[in-house]
Amino acid sequence: MITRITSKDNPALKHFRQLQVRKYRQRHGEFVLEGPVVIREALEQGTRMSMALCTDDFRETKEGRALIRQVEEEGVPLYCTEEGLFASAAGTQTPQGILAAARIPVWDRELLEEPGSCFLVLDRVQDPGNIGTMVRTAEAAGFRGIIAVKGTADLYSGKVSRAAVGGLLRLPVFYCDSGEALLEELKPLGKKILCTDPRSNLAYYDAPMAEDIALVIGNEAGGISPELLEGADLSVGIPMEGRTESLNAAVSAGILMYESLRQRRIR
Repeated sequence: MITRITSKDNPALKHFRQLQVRKYRQRHGEFVLEGPVVIREALEQGTRMSMALCTDDFRETKEGRALIRQVEEEGVPLYCTEEGLFASAAGTQTPQGILAAARIPVWDRELLEEPGSCFLVLDRVQDPGNIGTMVRTAEAAGFRGIIAVKGTADLYSGKVSRAAVGGLLRLPVFYCDSGEALLEELKPLGKKILCTDPRSNLAYYDAPMAEDIALVIGNEAGGISPELLEGADLSVGIPMEGRTESLNAAVSAGILMYESLRQRRIR
């Protein structure tokens, strides 16, 4: 059964608007999934959802009718409303017609102990687009999960979630309070801390990074924190020609993660 919303003060709309704010995502333990592709995948994976919201127009499309049937079959409360009210809940300029409030996954830290597994470490990275792109790339390159050091932007914000295109449903996310805490946890597990450093004479493609790597990507403006640089097992550079001084964080991460994948496949 679909419940139609006509008031901006409706509790369901209020809930979606709250989930655009980090403190409410943390309070409710939920984040917003947007768009039919991601929501369909979430349903197929058995992701828990507390409610879904669609526009009147989306409800009338062939794709919308099929997805709504899936939502209803899973027993997820479904609401519909007109475009203006929907846009206020979506928080985007070009909404995709359907939203869902999904549980933020909680992952077992024992996954960090998995022999040979590689992880991407985000050290106070701030740009949501960069983070979302790195989540997608990490999954594609066979990395086992993401570790976010305190000061990193919220991985479950709308902007990151949209850029990750479903990656946050599948890739484990862990948190560390500091660089020191990260070193203390990962080094006893046999993980090698790998940092990029423009001063390094070791090119990334000459460094062993096939397995047990914790690849650190630093803050866009400030780079990697001193404690992680000092505690790194490997510091590598990305050779560049021309006058470019640095690469985008997500581009650097992609180059290194795919080098790790290349080395694993050779093995």
